[in-house]
Amino acid sequence: MITHRASRRARPQLVKSVPIIPVAPDPFGALRPRATLMRPRRHQQLSFTSGVAETVYIVRGGLLVVQATPPGKHRQLLALLYPGDIFRAAFIPPLPAAALSAVAACELWRLPATTFEAMLADESDLGRHLSCQLADQHARAIMHAAIIGGLSGEERVASFLIELAVRIGTPCANGTSFDMPLSRADIADYLALNPDTLSRIMSRLKGRGLLLQMGHNRAVVQDWDAMRAQSPVADALIALHGKANARRVVG
Repeated sequence: MITHRASRRARPQLVKSVPIIPVAPDPFGALRPRATLMRPRRHQQLSFTSGVAETVYIVRGGLLVVQATPPGKHRQLLALLYPGDIFRAAFIPPLPAAALSAVAACELWRLPATTFEAMLADESDLGRHLSCQLADQHARAIMHAAIIGGLSGEERVASFLIELAVRIGTPCANGTSFDMPLSRADIADYLALNPDTLSRIMSRLKGRGLLLQMGHNRAVVQDWDAMRAQSPVADALIALHGKANARRVVG
């Protein structure tokens, strides 16, 4: 005789199904066996050479900057490299004291330029992805030149904050929060502003409730519409960086 308790034990249990979230394949996966893994420290500079021994770097995590220092001039930060970005010496002119520097702890893949070129010429998904990635970086370089050449100081700062919020930010109770990976001096050099001018602009944005500083390296855009109104290129920035946000590379 089967007791009521035994009957319940024998009865098959219904298991609630858990939805499976598909994981996008890594578009750079085919490069991994041919690349050397590097983990540069914060502020570490990476050497690069042109010609036969040229090296290609693919950013897998963290943030890097391309910088140059003309003789007798102040340092310039020319470009930010996010996860998924590609760098090689041939991408920039032979500027004085040009360097690739990690502004945060990074993970990179390093491979010979000849290997990269062969992959780029391949009519596979990888080759197409590499071409699209380089086109995206070219568009961002033009955008940055337009911002520096045509916008006021406050418009430049608002544009930069929008870029970070869209590219690496996450929604939070107060708005959109993101890490501030660059120092105040780095931001001033990237936006071609005097550090004191930058400090005044940031203070005004905070005073008007557009920006909230949380700790030393965390910021929140509290009023998204008001911040967008400060930048004439806000919509273009959102379109440009929003695509990359949707396909963030996981190392």
